[in-house]
Amino acid sequence: MKLFDLVKTFQSTVILRNHEGVEAQADSVIAMLMLDSEQGSHINIEVTGSDEKEAIDAIIALFESGFDEE
Repeated sequence: MKLFDLVKTFQSTVILRNHEGVEAQADSVIAMLMLDSEQGSHINIEVTGSDEKEAIDAIIALFESGFDEE
């Protein structure tokens, strides 16, 4: 998973939250699967830590690129 691999490169904690308020740490594939969010769903992303600016910028770029998929 591209998001999982990206998040692991940062020290910050990344939390994903779906429209029902279910939260998952993005450094856990199992936790992210438990979000049960399908493509096109809206999620909130919370990043905290020493490199949070760099992490959120990289995450936004990944989402905006469509996860580099065609």
